[in-house]
Parts: sequence; structure tokens; C-alpha cells
Amino acid sequence: MLITDYLNQRGPIRTQTSLAFMLNKNQLLLALKKHGFGKGKWNGVGGKLLPGESIEQTATREMFEEIGVKPLKLKQVALFTFLYPFDPQSDQIVHVFVAESWEGKPVETEEMKPRWFDFTEIPFQQMWPDDSIWLPEVLKGNLVKATFLFDPDNLLNNHTLERVSQFSNS
Repeated sequence: MLITDYLNQRGPIRTQTSLAFMLNKNQLLLALKKHGFGKGKWNGVGGKLLPGESIEQTATREMFEEIGVKPLKLKQVALFTFLYPFDPQSDQIVHVFVAESWEGKPVETEEMKPRWFDFTEIPFQQMWPDDSIWLPEVLKGNLVKATFLFDPDNLLNNHTLERVSQFSNS
């Protein structure tokens, strides 16, 4: 299925989520999801926008809840549309942020187990299939906008990716 065909038939995507990563020089903090959707995968931390929150507030709240840190400054580095034609309720817009300064030390919680990785040792084989497409761009300092279409087994079926100079909401 083509991305444009699906988007033309589906209507607006209402679910907004955040995804945040911590950067320390040439290291990236990833967290292992311990249960639920994405169990066993390394990822950033994040979740759904709650009523009355800005997307930056969502990212800040999720970082504190999931790994015990409070980012001092978030920078948006990516904006994604994730499409699941076989489960349209899962379609979402994902705002991706990085933090280079924070309060607290990352700690394991019931939901996530954080760990630092050198940029050269990122475990892409244990991450979502789209991560190997966009994350290297972000780690080079690029801002990206992308759309990812998944099949019923959560395998990547199709995608678009472009470098951008800014995001309209930042």
C-alpha cells in the first residue's frame, strides 16, 4: 500500500505522542521496554499527549515517569507520522526530542531500563525497524520529517524521509 493512498482515505490523525532521547557527547541513552507494546525493544522514552499539555510537557513528564530525569531543555529533532493500515487506531503523530542537559540520574523503573550506548554501538537489531533509517540522521545533527507505514506484523512496509530546517510547532 502506498502512503498517499492510505492518508487520502483515512482522514486526520488525532493521536499525538512524544519520544525523547538523552545525548551526552557521543552517547545516546536508550531504554529497554519491559512490558506492553514494544516489549524487548530499545527506544527513547515517551507517551501520549494528555489534555491540557503541550507536546514538550508530555516529553518532560514521560522522561520523569519512565527514567526519573527532568530535562532542562528539549530540542525537537524529528516529526513522524506512523501509519498502521491494519489497525488505524494506532496511527499517530510522533514529536521527537533530544535533551543534552537534565536533572537527576536515569534509573530503571517498572516500565523501562535505561542504558547509555556509544553512537557506534546502537543496537538497531533490537529496535523498531524505522530507527535505523532516521536516527543516524538525527545523530548527525539533522532535523527530519518522515512517514512510516507498517504491515500487520509491525514490519516497515513503506516510508518517506526528508531533512527540514525547522518544525512549524517549535
